[in-house]
Amino acid sequence: MATPWPQVTAWPNDIREHAIYLSDYLRKALVCIDSAEDQPVPKPLVKTMIAAMSVLIAKFQNTPDVSAVMQAITTIQSDL
Repeated sequence: MATPWPQVTAWPNDIREHAIYLSDYLRKALVCIDSAEDQPVPKPLVKTMIAAMSVLIAKFQNTPDVSAVMQAITTIQSDL
């Protein structure tokens, strides 16, 4: 009997929590794929994985660069 697919719940908003949740989900999905052998991967689950990765990538793209933030803080401190 094949390993059941991991359940999908709401993805966390926090970028680090999202990354942890996605990593765990993908590890479980890989176990399912390995145990399914020649069975096809269900299309809705592939769509879920791609959507979750896409959202996580967008979150990282919209996160400010730490060096830019540090430079802005240094500039503000100099102005005080």
